[in-house]
Amino acid sequence: MKIIIAGAGEVGFHLAKLLSYESQEITLIDTKKDSLGYAGNHLDIRTIKGDATSIEVLRDARIETAGLFIAVTSSETTNITACVLAKQLGARRTIARISNTEFIEHKETVGFSKIGIDELISPESLAASEIELLLNQYGFNDTYEFEGGALTMLGLRISRTATFVDKTVKQAAELYSELHFIPIAIQRLGTQYTIIPRGDTIFKEGDKVVFMTSEGGDEELFELSGKVK
Repeated sequence: MKIIIAGAGEVGFHLAKLLSYESQEITLIDTKKDSLGYAGNHLDIRTIKGDATSIEVLRDARIETAGLFIAVTSSETTNITACVLAKQLGARRTIARISNTEFIEHKETVGFSKIGIDELISPESLAASEIELLLNQYGFNDTYEFEGGALTMLGLRISRTATFVDKTVKQAAELYSELHFIPIAIQRLGTQYTIIPRGDTIFKEGDKVVFMTSEGGDEELFELSGKVK
């Protein structure tokens, strides 16, 4: 797919790198020669020096053939304007980086899609949400939410204070039948093997266990793990 990215800053460069590794056809637009030079020397992409809100520059990037246009410059106004122009000139989908999160909260009310902006993203807002998640679940090695937190996958190293140490999965389930999580994988301390837990699998001190939890299960698991928040 042909993807055009406006903005060769940290966000734009990172996006270009990830997408180019996926063998996408990437064109990067920016007004700064140095930023484009660095990107061009390190990535297999096409670079264009110019203003992403310029119709001539967008046409030079062959905007009419773009499956996706992403505007992630440091200017919110530039990103919105560039996306509107890109859509009108033939880009199939557009994404604009914004700093005012009110735009995301009122996306449907304002009707951004009607003016040519399919998606809005705020890296600052995403970072804040990730920090909040890490603070709330700092006792876990890995966390990943599904469906907005309806399900959460958590990785936990079992300490000797955990209440289910030396108990089988079946025994733990019988003792804590009201809990809202299940183990889905165990890596035994000192090995590189992954165990798929069964009823007779025993939790051992030092095990790294991956659990799947429903809403509220992370709090229960935190308490039973013997950790203090």
